[in-house]
Amino acid sequence: MVLNLDIRSYQAESAHHQHDFTQLVLPICGRMEIDVDGRGGSIDNALAALVRPGSQHAQLAQPGSRFLVLDCAPDALHGQPFTALAQRTYVTIPPATRRLIEYAELIGRDQLAATATHLAPLLLASLAALPVQPNPGLNRLIAQVHARPAAAWSNERMAHVAGMSLSQLHQRFRELHDCTPQGWLTRVRIEQAQRWLGDSHLPIAEIALRSGFSDQAALTRAMQRVGGITPAAYRRRQQQPG
Repeated sequence: MVLNLDIRSYQAESAHHQHDFTQLVLPICGRMEIDVDGRGGSIDNALAALVRPGSQHAQLAQPGSRFLVLDCAPDALHGQPFTALAQRTYVTIPPATRRLIEYAELIGRDQLAATATHLAPLLLASLAALPVQPNPGLNRLIAQVHARPAAAWSNERMAHVAGMSLSQLHQRFRELHDCTPQGWLTRVRIEQAQRWLGDSHLPIAEIALRSGFSDQAALTRAMQRVGGITPAAYRRRQQQPG
């Protein structure tokens, strides 16, 4: 049973709290640091969070971030095919789910409320279709890249860290992120740059280098290609009151 499906922004850090329904938080854009029952992590366009009924959780979202949030009945994930999904806190967002998130953003909040009973089951089914067993090598790679986005991450180095061949690496990124490993790396670097643009007074040129771009021009090209906005314009938007 769907209780609510909505697009939300979180303006401030929340204290630990709990609720009596199942909640799925799917990033549309930006990033959120979230702690669920003592398991801290971050979610972005590649990763969602599942908060079970009664779980203590708190979150802090990057300024400008937006999320598709599904609230559903406590027993919504009981039984097959949701058994494996219900046991996870952080859930990889596959391409099919990403397309549904994009659709939800496109139709807007009013129409989203009207179609929630149809869209919510599709969201859950698309996530439940993920492989039951996570890939520890790929998880290790993702964690290391997030920790050191400016490192020299060639495809060969990424494959080595993940314990895969180059072809396996490309296949996994196509399945899970609908892009190449280097395309995903660019997204991670842009998200890191956006955090510094919104939260610091560092010069844009320094932010570019710290995020893994060769110079400010390379960061500008990447942000314009992916989001249609320059670093300077993004910083101004984040610093606007309200």
